[in-house]
Amino acid sequence: MDISKITRVDAAAAGIALLTFIFSFLKYYEVDVPGGDSWNAWASDWAPLTSALVLTPIIGAALYVLGSLLPHIQFAGLNLKQWGLPLSAIGALNAFWVLIGGPEGIDLAVGGIFLVLLAFLLAAVVITAEFVPALKAPLGIGGGAGRQPQQVGGYGQPGGAYGAPAQPGGYGAAPQPTPYGGAAPAAAPAGGDPSFQPYWFSVPDQRQLVDANTNAPTASLNPGVWYLAVANHGQGIMVEVDGVRGVLWNVTGIQKSA
Repeated sequence: MDISKITRVDAAAAGIALLTFIFSFLKYYEVDVPGGDSWNAWASDWAPLTSALVLTPIIGAALYVLGSLLPHIQFAGLNLKQWGLPLSAIGALNAFWVLIGGPEGIDLAVGGIFLVLLAFLLAAVVITAEFVPALKAPLGIGGGAGRQPQQVGGYGQPGGAYGAPAQPGGYGAAPQPTPYGGAAPAAAPAGGDPSFQPYWFSVPDQRQLVDANTNAPTASLNPGVWYLAVANHGQGIMVEVDGVRGVLWNVTGIQKSA
């Protein structure tokens, strides 16, 4: 589990889930009369409320974040993030029904107001992230994976001349962290295009690398992570991930590093 894959929207979803849990212990409903009673979201009288407005958003946010950490886990053909997004949206729908269908003579208290707002906010954040790539940018924690590409021996800065040397660090200097996919090889692939300049890129959605000869899947590329293109390959590009090379045929919408 690589926490360096955590994105901005993941951090926001996790924070909203934590606040939802905290505010669930405050007064949710109250009777606005002298000596009136009050309840939080965990009261047994309001058990369906706990599932609808507390557990659904929390589970949705948890699945959404785990989708970045464990992208290969799938249920019914969907990864965890694809399950978390609709659950988060259902939480907002539940909040809407709470607003328009509360019990007669009982008012929302401060805890209820915050739970409703947080449910709407969670849905807005995860849905907006599907249309705003900046929200899926790496948060920049836990090492080099997912960060803006650093200089790597053999390639230099992304966009620089092929074969340019890395910045000297002196004997014994600590190695610099590198983006997900590992350090680039020191030489171009045999038979490659001599005019090709390696570059870093990220994908807008999860995409599959396949073997250049058998077309069998070799690895998956995930949004918010930088990968290194090492050569052209027909209409696609050759990519190296953890020492394994594969061809990415779908290059539509990829974001190249400046």
